[in-house]
Amino acid sequence: MNATVLSPVDTLLEAAKRLTNREQGEFLDRFLDLSYDGADGDEEQPLSPEWKAEIEQRIADDEAGLTQWHPLEDVLAEARESLKRPA
Repeated sequence: MNATVLSPVDTLLEAAKRLTNREQGEFLDRFLDLSYDGADGDEEQPLSPEWKAEIEQRIADDEAGLTQWHPLEDVLAEARESLKRPA
């Protein structure tokens, strides 16, 4: 028997896929309320030069007033609403 061992993240994702849209929304709400402090021992990976350039460009765009920001509450409400609609 050749069973594939899934990572905890893959296992969680597979379980989440079996939830109803409403349950996925509730899960997402709860998940986003978790506080990650980075204390699990994972080392940060260095950013590639492309990502560094992207970040610098986004900062420059923001400082130049070219970026449109949206309140987190609005973004989450829109995400929750989209989960209610059939795909």
